[in-house]
Amino acid sequence: MPLIEREIPKFMVSRRYISVLISFIVLFSTLFLMIYKPFSMAIWFGTSQTLNFSFTILFYLSSIVILILSRTLMYTAHNKLEVSLMTYILWLLVENIVISALYTIITVNFFPMPGIGTPVLATRALLCVTIILAIPNGFVMFYAAYCSKCEELAAAQHQYQQLEKKYQVLDSRQSDLRAVASAVSPMRDDAPKMINLHDNNGTLRLSINTDALYYLESEDNYIKVHYKHNERIVSYMLRSRTRTIEESLKGTSMMRCHRSYIVNINKIRLMEEDRRMHYITLNDRSINRIPVSKSYYDKVVTSLKALQDKRSETEIHLDATNELAQ
Repeated sequence: MPLIEREIPKFMVSRRYISVLISFIVLFSTLFLMIYKPFSMAIWFGTSQTLNFSFTILFYLSSIVILILSRTLMYTAHNKLEVSLMTYILWLLVENIVISALYTIITVNFFPMPGIGTPVLATRALLCVTIILAIPNGFVMFYAAYCSKCEELAAAQHQYQQLEKKYQVLDSRQSDLRAVASAVSPMRDDAPKMINLHDNNGTLRLSINTDALYYLESEDNYIKVHYKHNERIVSYMLRSRTRTIEESLKGTSMMRCHRSYIVNINKIRLMEEDRRMHYITLNDRSINRIPVSKSYYDKVVTSLKALQDKRSETEIHLDATNELAQ
């Protein structure tokens, strides 16, 4: 897939990223306008006159509101749709055009400059707004990407050090696990199964019972595996593609409910609708609600109904067995 069509990283639409970005844009733009007059003869920013100061504050506040609303809308859209790099760039361009248009309208109506036409003024405004916003956007994006990768690396190294010895033993016992699984499965259809998760190099990193596995969350090139250990939910960062992991989970109780989430259907306690979005609640209170996208909703509902029917048949069978025993 071309780079321009890839989905943007999640950190670029996170609340923390948006807050830091807008704060940095305000500081950078103030410093930029103090050093350089970006609109040449049409500049009217200042504090010396009441009218100039009032419109300067109005323009700054309006621009901040535009950015906040735009990024909030982007954050909401990213939770429902895939935002590609091309879409992100076009989104930023629209922000620049709206802010430039606001400046042009104020200038033409309240600070007209003889000899400067509206098209020239609008073009000049768009160029300078683009420069002012592009530098903070680029700086914060690269810094956030660096911090995100450092956090992922630190988490992966820590977990690898803690679990390396354990998984070396598990790797040598895979044949025994398969033999045990094949021996147990004829006795119980719902017997717990072991899931083996490999990284991009094909190396086994995690072997876990489906009864302990709750859900998986994709984060860029990593898969975050959430499971229960010692009566609490812990996570393991696995460098692998979502599609590869999904292939290895076929035939298990794990199913995809969102482009970023794969859940254990046996752990679902509740599925509800909230503001036209559906969410899954798992049977551990420490886990936040997990969204269900429209493209996977029907599949999830069908699987839940099938699971309910299977459990009902099991209960009927057990009741009949107990009656015969009595």
